[in-house]
Amino acid sequence: MTFADTERKKLAQLFTEVGPDAPTLCEGWAARDLAAHLYVRENDPLSAAGMMVGPLEGRLDNAMEKQKSRDYAELVRDWSAGPAKLNPMRLMDPLVNGIEHFVHHEDLRRGDGVARPREFDAETTEMLLGKLKQMAPMLLRGSDKPVILTPTGGVPIVVGAKRGVAERGDDVVRVSGAPGELLLWAFGRDAVEVTMEGDERSVNR
Repeated sequence: MTFADTERKKLAQLFTEVGPDAPTLCEGWAARDLAAHLYVRENDPLSAAGMMVGPLEGRLDNAMEKQKSRDYAELVRDWSAGPAKLNPMRLMDPLVNGIEHFVHHEDLRRGDGVARPREFDAETTEMLLGKLKQMAPMLLRGSDKPVILTPTGGVPIVVGAKRGVAERGDDVVRVSGAPGELLLWAFGRDAVEVTMEGDERSVNR
């Protein structure tokens, strides 16, 4: 199974265990909202485009309301089954859903605001580190100061500086932690286990 597959399975199980009203780290969303988001994103791409295309926001809202009004267990079951055979997302699943499922799995696991880091095997840790290197420059691009991410046991990654590294070597924000925790932090989650030095207000996640 791919990482996307395993995270889907674990998240589906957690959806069932905690119920539709459980809190998540997504502001204003309970588990039911998160499940609806995942289903629409995967099965209704035109409506899902409303997350980025203003004129389609109304369509997205309608699609979300339709899914949220369904029986919760049925919604979770349909999403957990994965994309249908003719759905292009079926082929793209390993590429586009691994981090999506990981982040939202943690959104539900840590919905009460408590950081609960998981331990991963070496292969998964390396994959998360690769995704951190790939995605952090985009996720932190609006930051006013350089951000130095230091993964546990790894080489520091400098991101988020529009004008390069600051003239003063200490005029930076340093964040350290496991690759998965750093990735969640870069995605804007605060219920994470990281250490930080510097002015967090200068960071735009």
